[in-house]
Amino acid sequence: MSELIKRLKEERIQGSSAVLNYSNFDYWVNWDDIVEIVEDHDQPQLNQNQQVVVNDVKQDHENYGISKFNAIRLAVTSYATGYYKDHLKNDEEFYQVLRTLIAWAQEQEEE
Repeated sequence: MSELIKRLKEERIQGSSAVLNYSNFDYWVNWDDIVEIVEDHDQPQLNQNQQVVVNDVKQDHENYGISKFNAIRLAVTSYATGYYKDHLKNDEEFYQVLRTLIAWAQEQEEE
């Protein structure tokens, strides 16, 4: 999880909204909305086929009790052998999947 998201979540815990006064106008800041926006921006946007691969890896981890690292390693091997050829058009799409999976694994480790 990025440091920015951690800081925003800390602010959210302290209060779900705040009033800021700019030139005699009050603006409400909703920390939940801000955290969501940053989290969405922080993650690569995957197409539906890429999301299928991500979900497969997460299910392997949950259903078979293998570590996150081994689930990701299995995805790399599967991609290399052509298993995901119907889901991923090129290496760049797979790299995006890997970035998402690595962020998922790191997030799980930090919690």
